[in-house]
Amino acid sequence: MYSFRLSRLSSWRVHTGLVSHSAIRPHQGAVVEKIIPHPFYSTRNHDYDVALLRLRTPLSFSDSVGAVCLPAEEQHFPRGSQCWVSGWGHTDPSHTHSSDMLRDMVAPLLSTQLCNSSCVYGGALTPRMLCAGYLDGRADACQDSL
Repeated sequence: MYSFRLSRLSSWRVHTGLVSHSAIRPHQGAVVEKIIPHPFYSTRNHDYDVALLRLRTPLSFSDSVGAVCLPAEEQHFPRGSQCWVSGWGHTDPSHTHSSDMLRDMVAPLLSTQLCNSSCVYGGALTPRMLCAGYLDGRADACQDSL
């Protein structure tokens, strides 16, 4: 949320119920009225990387648009738990092409200790972050090899 776009708040829109980038139409979607970043957000390590978006108009819930369930405070997620990840990640090893369609997969949670090892993320994860995927490079939320 602290990117260059933050200064152009009028260009931010929320599109719901879509699973394809090509279905997005300019000047459609809910206009973002205000971005409320977490007060402890760190640009250095992206800790507390979450924000609230106040929309000019309320969203209409439907079969394809609903509320997100948030975990309880201090909820523990054991290593190996299966979780859903989704995104428009890279679809080739060179990271030059992204998927037009929203993709999803089930991936196991990995331990923070493993993900913070020098051969994975080298200490980049904070206690408030989760790490999921496959160390063999099969697939994750940013790289899609489904």
